[in-house]
Amino acid sequence: MFYKETPSETNFRNATSFYHLYSSPLEADLLYRDDAEFIVILNIIALVQMLTHCRILAFAVMSNHLHFILEGTKEECLYFFESLLEKLDNYYQHHGRAGLTDSMKPGCNPINSLEQLRNEIAYVIRNPFVVRNDVNLFACPMTSGYLYFNPMLKKEGAPADTLKGRALRDFTRTRKEIKMNGDVYVLDGMAQAWSFVDYERAMSFYDDARQFIMLTLKNVEAQVEVALRYNEKVLLNDQELFSVTMKMVREQFGCEKLSELNRQQKSTLAVALKNRYQISNSQIARVCRLSLNEVNALFPLATKLK
Repeated sequence: MFYKETPSETNFRNATSFYHLYSSPLEADLLYRDDAEFIVILNIIALVQMLTHCRILAFAVMSNHLHFILEGTKEECLYFFESLLEKLDNYYQHHGRAGLTDSMKPGCNPINSLEQLRNEIAYVIRNPFVVRNDVNLFACPMTSGYLYFNPMLKKEGAPADTLKGRALRDFTRTRKEIKMNGDVYVLDGMAQAWSFVDYERAMSFYDDARQFIMLTLKNVEAQVEVALRYNEKVLLNDQELFSVTMKMVREQFGCEKLSELNRQQKSTLAVALKNRYQISNSQIARVCRLSLNEVNALFPLATKLK
């Protein structure tokens, strides 16, 4: 019996190439300090996409760094980043923060499998969610997560090529004449993500909405692997940490329950969790079912730095 390739697998096989493009984080400042500056950054992203024709599948605009999943060649992706940085730099120069982007260096990692593409998309759109407890990743303008498989998505606004005068200058952040097109839509001065993110293309790499949601929310172990690959801090709530902890329990000790571990094994487990995820002593105590005093004795330095 022959295996029949799914449509999502066919779409990936017939695609060109994909990259996770990201910036190094700012150390001492923020990319945007208020909603108005956030809109400026979003508009610049839309403008650069319009001018470079780079296909954006997912994005996250964090307060001090950026993430994109792009389809295209590596040269195209890096040109997208260079163009983005050039326009951001121009904006900051005119607003008293010249040189802000000097420390922002690009990372551009290839995506080599359909599984990796799905994991990297999930990682990008989860970024604001894992950092802030007030973010709904399916209803947040900081990320493209609300676009996919959303039957209530509103496609509003006016085409960017209808912008004139002050509205056009506010959008492009320059007095130079830039030829706009009608692909990007603008509402209340903000580029609409549905018009510059190729979310339908991204959706074609999933079998259905259920698969997208499950891989985004439930595949915690894959998200941990992506975070570690990019040297970013792993942020897990207790439920997510418990999921990866139980995988370690099964792999290292051959047990199915935490209660089957003795004290020494739990201490070994705690050390492994601390080394891998750099989580707090109190979270380790909760997940490993150890007293806080026991965990503090294992990691006294973490107690002093608290």
